[in-house]
Amino acid sequence: MPSEHTKELSHQRTIERMNLQVRGQHFALMVSVTLLILTGLALLYRDSAFGRLLIALEGGFEARGTIHRVAAALLIATAFYHILYILFSRHGHEEFMQMLLRAQDFKDYGAALLYDLGLRSEKPLLDRYSYREKFQYWAFALFVVIMIVSGFILWFHDWFFGILPKWAFDVAIAVHSGTGTLILIVLTLWHLYIVHLSPGRFPIDWSFWDGKISERQLKEEHPLEYQRLKEKGLL
Repeated sequence: MPSEHTKELSHQRTIERMNLQVRGQHFALMVSVTLLILTGLALLYRDSAFGRLLIALEGGFEARGTIHRVAAALLIATAFYHILYILFSRHGHEEFMQMLLRAQDFKDYGAALLYDLGLRSEKPLLDRYSYREKFQYWAFALFVVIMIVSGFILWFHDWFFGILPKWAFDVAIAVHSGTGTLILIVLTLWHLYIVHLSPGRFPIDWSFWDGKISERQLKEEHPLEYQRLKEKGLL
């Protein structure tokens, strides 16, 4: 069953929201995080039937470890490329500047909460990136940093044993597994619902693949950006 997004793209004018560079980074992030979660859960629950099933599907315990490290390398490479894209690409820098949190984002969040509770008659007018996208972006950026740092300590434990106390490794293990579980919850209950499973988008919003949204969707979800593009004659 096609989503509203798919139906609209076949009948309405479309606008490119994500270029190929951004879509490529998103795809690499999606693949690496998915593999890290699956192989991480297999290790975390290795003594359970669920964990043993995952390990079997991943080709055995050693193969699981290899997949996890390859996925970790992909995540690190993607994060590094994203930083370079922000620093040396005009588009990347402009997009990043629009992702910075501002006081208005917290006001919009409060207004949206009041609207959802029936205490406000109108939704807040949102720009290219709303508080939802920004909160997800920065929360995920924090998670990635935590996962990379703690993962490095565990990956190169022989070297770190010479400079860190044992309790640091215990903290790294707890943080790495706990943060991984939190990312899983955020992805499934927050990101996936907002992007793919919410009304009008179910069962999937293909904008992550083609980068396009309909003019109606832009006007409804990002009215300030829509108005700005209208004034510039780009719509």
